[in-house]
Amino acid sequence: MHEISAAKHGTAWPCAIALAGALLQGCGQSPEPRSLQPDPPPAELVCRVDALSEADILAVARPEPDAPLATLAHYAPRSAVRAPDATLNSGACTNNTQFRYAAGRGDITGPIGANMAGYVDTDQISNGLLDRQHARAFIIETACSGASERVVLVQMDIGLMFHSIRQTVLDRLAEDPVLAPLYTDSNLLMNASHSHATAAGQSHFDAYHVLTLGHDAQALEHAVSGVINAITRAHRALQEAVPGPIRYNQGELLNGTVNRSIEAYAQNPADERAAFVDTQGREVTTNRMMSLLKLVRDDGTAVGMINWYAIHGTSIWQNNLQLSGDNKGYAGYRFEQDFTNMNPDFLAGFMQADEGDASPNLFIVDLSEDELRNLDSDGFQHRAGGRTEAENALIAGYKQYRRARDLYDAAEQPLVGGVGHRSILVDFSSVQVDAPRDYPAALQPDDGVYAACTSALGVSFAGGAEDGRGPTAEGQTCADVTDLNAIVELIEENFAAGSAGAIPPGLIVPVGCNNPAFDLLGYACHAEKPIIFPLGLPSPFLPTQSLEPQTVQLQVITIGNLAIVAVPWEVTTMSGRRIRTAVLDTLDDAGIDYAVISGLSNGFVHYLTTREEYSQQYYEGASTVFGPWSQEALTQELERIALQLRNGEPASSPYADPAFRSQLTLMRNPMLAADGTPAGAFGDVTTPPDLQYQLGDERIEIVVEFAAGHPRNDMRLDASLLYVERQQTDGSWTTIRTDADWFTRFEYVAAALPTGENHARVTWIVEPETEPGIYRIRHAGASGAGPYEGITDVFELLPCDDA
Repeated sequence: MHEISAAKHGTAWPCAIALAGALLQGCGQSPEPRSLQPDPPPAELVCRVDALSEADILAVARPEPDAPLATLAHYAPRSAVRAPDATLNSGACTNNTQFRYAAGRGDITGPIGANMAGYVDTDQISNGLLDRQHARAFIIETACSGASERVVLVQMDIGLMFHSIRQTVLDRLAEDPVLAPLYTDSNLLMNASHSHATAAGQSHFDAYHVLTLGHDAQALEHAVSGVINAITRAHRALQEAVPGPIRYNQGELLNGTVNRSIEAYAQNPADERAAFVDTQGREVTTNRMMSLLKLVRDDGTAVGMINWYAIHGTSIWQNNLQLSGDNKGYAGYRFEQDFTNMNPDFLAGFMQADEGDASPNLFIVDLSEDELRNLDSDGFQHRAGGRTEAENALIAGYKQYRRARDLYDAAEQPLVGGVGHRSILVDFSSVQVDAPRDYPAALQPDDGVYAACTSALGVSFAGGAEDGRGPTAEGQTCADVTDLNAIVELIEENFAAGSAGAIPPGLIVPVGCNNPAFDLLGYACHAEKPIIFPLGLPSPFLPTQSLEPQTVQLQVITIGNLAIVAVPWEVTTMSGRRIRTAVLDTLDDAGIDYAVISGLSNGFVHYLTTREEYSQQYYEGASTVFGPWSQEALTQELERIALQLRNGEPASSPYADPAFRSQLTLMRNPMLAADGTPAGAFGDVTTPPDLQYQLGDERIEIVVEFAAGHPRNDMRLDASLLYVERQQTDGSWTTIRTDADWFTRFEYVAAALPTGENHARVTWIVEPETEPGIYRIRHAGASGAGPYEGITDVFELLPCDDA
């Protein structure tokens, strides 16, 4: 066990952990918009500050560290006998190991000044950048069947993958005569990393942004244009690509996550849970398996890496106001640093998986309710082992990077087969389950009908998860209570909730349970869920559209002997296990050996729990919007399209809704961008750097400010709002850091009055191994009148005292 936080866990660390990444980074040249990295300085010039080592990061663990799974049977290759009637991976594709592939990046950084996604906090309005967010597109093609078949996988550093983003991307692709026939609804997969530190407002549906000031057209445009740029660049690169294998590897990442809803997980059948225990006999309650694709062509070109790993993007808390890709954003940044000399265009896609109940905050489950609700409490501040939010993300991100790099280096097994895909729009609220598994009588429907419901959120949704509490409390159900002890427990629970700052559930739950009004509207099938937000109602801002979509996108993609199951839910661990098993059972006799869940893909409809987990109505169950039989309904529909893919049939379903399109709401964010009035000119330096800074054992933060226009005028996509530059021996300047780097910060500081002078505050956290020399900082921005630039006077970094 090793925890970094000094205050909570008693381990004092004098070093500044945020500096650690540079100690762990390789040097070299980075692709745009990353900075150019200098060659490493001579050894005698290196300052070894007291930074965190790789061993320190990897040792962050709970008191009883994770042990490997006792058996990997669930993840083992199926290696089933091929069925003669299976069309998928048949003929010349049966033994194919040659694919063409390429990658491209686009900048999707949301506008500064927008509300932020994930925590639904009206006060969380971004004021700057911790790092930039990107879309990484990977196009994979094979012609083994005699015709070209391809898919495009897009990983996005974004909080939520709204249908509006995908719909608009497809509209743009359809307008391009070259791209339109190649990239379609069927073969395009778009996955959100689920960072809770990115811009909100991209959706067309009002329930998603009622607390974030409405639809933000600029945030949507940044996301869409970035994806289009990524796909376009990947497509161009594909034209020159030589074939090569795609090598697969998988392995557990230990001490990466903790199940934040263990009480709900414990409701799953004992035999099902017993199949997932570690070598110490303890239950393994999150999906710790990382599945990885290594893309290196026959000519030696390292194109990229894609992996799936289940972890919430909640290393950074809701008081944060800096846009960031959170832990997966750091993991991608760090992995790509390793390849900047070899191939500046190398991309690392850290895809999201079945993370519904998997938190990166390893110590969150030890906190009291008071600590969970007090973001300034010592316990909450140190819930992930770091002392700052950036450190938390770095620790969780570095663990993913390190495991991915090990799997990448060891990857040898080529994927075998062709490329296949099926996708369908389904009116999920109308799905009936034909053959559910066996359940205890207490969980079965009273009317004997196993069906999805019109979507609704429960009271415990407003309670929030452990990673971010809301105004109510978790675990609120409609179960009848007659036992005296249980009644006393409920009274105590209401009192405790009120004392901790939550709304006592007893004031709300009765309204959401057995409400005749809800029953008349078709919400009676939600079983234990006391309804707080019925989502199938018409929006007051656009009455022709419901508050949230009832139609969802389901997709199964196969690359060789790997199946990728793309769904718009946050899938809990046990739900993911059941779905993987079902899809593999359908496809294993067509040459499919492995399956991954790509959650938060192609849309967003909250959570997916098992029926057993749903009964407890923790946050995830209350957010399972289509009711208690959602996981059963989804499994049925995925089996349906997987079978159609196996048999070479088009995707179809009795519940298909192919004409579904969302419409832009009238609830719009005003997107205010007041520039203020500078005392001089935009770009003037208002806070200069010191003349000199002494490198050594102390953390150095160089902070400068410029008179600035509002960043909404121009977020400088695919460029930067700041540049740290070092003078060369010939007097020229080389950029060594931009706002895409983890150790710079950009903050827009608005004046108290609209007519005052606004500032751009640039911070450079000087890393270990930074070369002494002459530096300057440059800010590029725009006001309403146009672009401007400001440059500080030079400053000097002095060598270490012991150099």
